[in-house]
Amino acid sequence: MSEDKRKNIELKIQELLNELTLAQKLSLSDVGQFGYQLAFIRHMPEGNLAVVTLEESIISIDEEGEVDRKPNIKLRD
Repeated sequence: MSEDKRKNIELKIQELLNELTLAQKLSLSDVGQFGYQLAFIRHMPEGNLAVVTLEESIISIDEEGEVDRKPNIKLRD
């Protein structure tokens, strides 16, 4: 991977992380220890919802940092 491409990816990740609350960042850090990674942020009327994946497993983290291990979220193919 080229240096420019790597820096662009890191910048996009940082932009996503900046949209998370402190509680979401802490929960993301907790589940990240098991290999989960932030996939995207869904902007909902009740606040931003962090969607985190590990292979076929999907979890969500609400603005309060609450982890939902069985969210009703469908990913695009």
